[in-house]
Amino acid sequence: MKKIFLVLSFVSLTLIASARRYYTGIGLRAGRFDFGVTFKHFYNTDNATGLQFDAFYGIYGSYGYTVKGYYLKQVPFKIPIIQLPLDLVMGAGLHVGYYPAANDNGYHNRAGKYYLDENGKAKSVFVAGVDATVQIEYRIPIKKVPFTISLDGNPFFEFYHPGPEWIDFGVSLRYVFL
Repeated sequence: MKKIFLVLSFVSLTLIASARRYYTGIGLRAGRFDFGVTFKHFYNTDNATGLQFDAFYGIYGSYGYTVKGYYLKQVPFKIPIIQLPLDLVMGAGLHVGYYPAANDNGYHNRAGKYYLDENGKAKSVFVAGVDATVQIEYRIPIKKVPFTISLDGNPFFEFYHPGPEWIDFGVSLRYVFL
């Protein structure tokens, strides 16, 4: 009976420790279209509201640069079967991007594939649009390993030079400052 009590106590303490929140996290994100740096900051200890900023370089057919900003709301929840403490993060924001006609290696980017001038040649373009994000975030419950891992889906619409894409999926790894 003592062993069961000790095991349950250890599991409870682990779950309580994992519920600790953080103010700021910085890391890397790899997505369907982009790879880059991600920064997240919350205003208070309950992580209810915050901001996220991302700076990306296109890695799959786009070969351009994108900067995104989001306003976030975060809600903790647990998966009932395994009691894994997760956070549901939802947000809305804006993005701007620049896609040159070709990079140094001669690869044509998204602009070269979808944006042509009057002569049928690729042209460099600026894009701007609105974004949304839905993320599932897990904070590693070990104090000596202050990281979060998140999976996200980011639907977007470009109102200036729209392309055919409308959603991006990715995974992020952030170092968090407690």
